[in-house]
Amino acid sequence: MTRKYAPHAAFGMHLTCWDWQGNTQACAKDYAILGAQNADFLVADVSDRDAGWYAEPAHGSRDMFWTDQKAAAELGVWKTMAESVGKPVVLWQIPVGNMAQNNTLNHYQDDKVDWLFAHIAGLLFGAGQQEL
Repeated sequence: MTRKYAPHAAFGMHLTCWDWQGNTQACAKDYAILGAQNADFLVADVSDRDAGWYAEPAHGSRDMFWTDQKAAAELGVWKTMAESVGKPVVLWQIPVGNMAQNNTLNHYQDDKVDWLFAHIAGLLFGAGQQEL
């Protein structure tokens, strides 16, 4: 539909592989069958809530903070999907909390932005060598 009704718009397919930790290759195969190679990019969400929210007993007392191992697993899935489909991955739903928060409403702790900035210094763009 995008190509027909909005030919100049870019569109992405959301990565929804709920069992990715156990079967990334099957997920990649499913996305190929779905036609992901015809999209312009894939979209992956980091987390729909700050890790501190998930840590609360009322929300399951789950540990959603990133260790290097957890981050590597997530990054590995995104890399595998990008390579399998041949499209870049756009991240969204990156939690805005940080470890200085006090785990109250709208002030939950999260380490994902800190982790990303600690491991990815930045993205720098430039034209490179200019031809004379």
